[in-house]
Amino acid sequence: MKALLALPLLLAAPSPSAPPLPDGEATALLEKAEGRASTGKYREAQRLYRKLAKDFAGTPEGRIGERRARPSAFLGAADIVRNGDSGNRVDIVLMGEGYQLKEMKAFAKLADDLPNYFRRNRTLGEYYSYFNFIRADLVSADNGVDGFGREYDTALGGHILGTYAGHVAVNGGEVRKMLDELPAHDGQAIVFAKLGVLGSGGGGIATIGGRNMKTTLHEFGHSFGRLSDEYTSETHKRGATKANVNVTDNPDPERAPWKHFIDAKVPGVDMYQGADGRARGAWRPTANGCTMGAGEFYCPVCREQLVKLIYTMVDPIDRAHPAPHGSRSDEEYVVEGKELVLEVTAMQPANHTLEVQWWVFPEAEAPRPTVSDNPDAAPAKRGRRSTRNPVELAPINVKPHQKSKGKRDGEHELRFKRSAFEPGRYRVVCRVTDRAKLRGARHPWVLKDDRGLLESEAGWWVRVPSE
Repeated sequence: MKALLALPLLLAAPSPSAPPLPDGEATALLEKAEGRASTGKYREAQRLYRKLAKDFAGTPEGRIGERRARPSAFLGAADIVRNGDSGNRVDIVLMGEGYQLKEMKAFAKLADDLPNYFRRNRTLGEYYSYFNFIRADLVSADNGVDGFGREYDTALGGHILGTYAGHVAVNGGEVRKMLDELPAHDGQAIVFAKLGVLGSGGGGIATIGGRNMKTTLHEFGHSFGRLSDEYTSETHKRGATKANVNVTDNPDPERAPWKHFIDAKVPGVDMYQGADGRARGAWRPTANGCTMGAGEFYCPVCREQLVKLIYTMVDPIDRAHPAPHGSRSDEEYVVEGKELVLEVTAMQPANHTLEVQWWVFPEAEAPRPTVSDNPDAAPAKRGRRSTRNPVELAPINVKPHQKSKGKRDGEHELRFKRSAFEPGRYRVVCRVTDRAKLRGARHPWVLKDDRGLLESEAGWWVRVPSE
């Protein structure tokens, strides 16, 4: 019994080999290392990670230090362009593969240049403010990509694919491990393999051999846009062509995935044979010029797809104040003084503005969403980022109380004046819609939006008290 009674005391006694409690020191050291990496002091960052791993072994910070002190590792990250909070932007993480410590500043310069290529592209440039660009600093012990019996110690396991020209690719699992070093991410990475050639893309990862920006936009079309190749040259043996947004194996225009463009008589869109790396048996929507072929711009069909996918991660309503209420909420705002000011900030494309409309309904007439993943959730907070599942907005068949379009700062407000309404409870609804139609354009960029991605709603319950 004495031995059993003494056992808890023995277990509670500190081990002579246990590391001291961090007490904030480990966190401070980790932040210091990350700060050095973000400012390009990579060698010093490595040294600090080694110290963290040694001095605080067994702690969460020590394990981070051990992982980042390896010959091929994540060292840190830094914003290149931040257009807004990550909660309502598409975060694109730029990575270098096969860059040794002495070469990492060259990758940083390459990463700094990339956002300008997005800005200059007509499609991506129109929605440039919807993106953040983040540089992830990865060090590799070796240069080179695996293949032809050779293997290298690199951060992302770069290797040669079995294509005729030896397109470069990376290990998707390793990319995701590096993404998980960031506080938050959208699973979207553009990787520049220093000694690779050509490129590959899919599953959120675009890999570029060298630094060719034309290739970057093509592979981004694969990785982010889920688009198919529109060129005819055979790069590797493929299986049967599968119908996709921009490629089909059926020559019938009535069954084309882009039939709505043909029906709308969008110039240049029709059925053109030759796509998916083959001259026959596959059709594309435009004759030439598309980035998914060998062109410089995204064709109308690919452009629509990209815009809709951007809106799976970005809500047209960037901010709403005060906090909106769900349609079934019991909460409300009381108009205490002469008026209550309700505000929304709409997203701001480069060359067109989003439409903002306001309605005020007595409680009994308030519209209710017909489908919702969470009917009690405030619409402005629902499904941010890649899990967004838009609420099916209830139809509204009356003219808006107020409509505003054309504000370049994106700020819109409704002044709910107490004197204009009888005492009672009201539902104020604000809907923000991207019509995706640029000035002078005959057709909008998005012709079909079955999921309602380009539209969003914020609502508030407002009570006008009795005198």
